[in-house]
Amino acid sequence: MSKLRSLLAGTVLAGAVVAGVAAAPAQAATTSATTTSITTASTTTVSYTKHWFEGYSGYGRGEIRGHRSYYKGFYYAANGRYYFDVDVWDRDGDREKTYVDFWYHDGRGWHQGHRLVTGGHGKFRFSYSAHGGFDGYKFRIGEGRVGHYDWSDYANRSW
Repeated sequence: MSKLRSLLAGTVLAGAVVAGVAAAPAQAATTSATTTSITTASTTTVSYTKHWFEGYSGYGRGEIRGHRSYYKGFYYAANGRYYFDVDVWDRDGDREKTYVDFWYHDGRGWHQGHRLVTGGHGKFRFSYSAHGGFDGYKFRIGEGRVGHYDWSDYANRSW
């Protein structure tokens, strides 16, 4: 019974932290961290820290601040991998897509890993092995069409 109570308390705490992060004012390319514990059926406790990040696109002539594209998400390390969970919103309604480029760094340099694309709201999940010198990543967000993108600056992260 105490394990169930601990699991429920941890779930409530994690939900409160997520709600607090969602209610906080958004800042371009910010990061924060929360710790989550999960107790599995075999009574093994797995603990990992979620690292939050977010960013906005620039905005062009005639657009208001609320029309900028936006991404937010988190990553965590577990079982020898880095897991990423990213939400992307295209909020300007101009029929052009929003693109988020994910690049990662390892012992051989920078590599483009994923390009996330949406015309509205998209949820993306992916992971990379922590082996091979994986030591950082960067995101950038842009709007437009092929050959004509409005890119933001990169938001770099390393550990």
